[in-house]
Amino acid sequence: MIDNSRKTAGDILIVVDVQNGFTKKYTVEKIPLIEDLLSRRLFDTVVATKYWNTPDSNISRLMGWKDLCTEAEQDLVPEIKPYVDHITTKNIYSGATPEMTELLKNLNGGSLPEYVFLLGFDTECCLLSTAADLFEMGVRPLVLTEYCGSHDGPRYHDAGIISLEHLIGPDFLIMDENIKSRENIRDIVSRVMEKSV
Repeated sequence: MIDNSRKTAGDILIVVDVQNGFTKKYTVEKIPLIEDLLSRRLFDTVVATKYWNTPDSNISRLMGWKDLCTEAEQDLVPEIKPYVDHITTKNIYSGATPEMTELLKNLNGGSLPEYVFLLGFDTECCLLSTAADLFEMGVRPLVLTEYCGSHDGPRYHDAGIISLEHLIGPDFLIMDENIKSRENIRDIVSRVMEKSV
């Protein structure tokens, strides 16, 4: 049950790493869908994460992956910028960083929200890691799967969805939703909250 006795953030959407460097052949088709969703202003707050690949990141150091090292690659795609209220940065997979945790608490009257919505790139890496970490913190991550993708292709996106289904449970995967109104958002929240304590 949501505690409405204190100031709450309302519906928060976390947009994970929708950046120029992750917008490739297999994710570019998601940009118009994400832009359309954001343009409807259905969420009270939109938070975007940005992955900054620093020389000391584990991904650089241990995997030798050198993408997203330039500001141009790291920048959010221009289509979503007008709709973003807050940006948090990271050099790890998960967007559930101390900076994000503090922001969520500040938005929600001092405690973590009951739930947040999630979408973005890459489903099998940063989005999965963010959703799993939020889940571990006791926040219900409502993953809008139609608005997620992997720049490495459908095989990786599908693997991410299967893993998320196992990690956080199928009830938190909002599949093939045509989200056009606040009523759609309220229906999703009501459905999920009824199934979880």
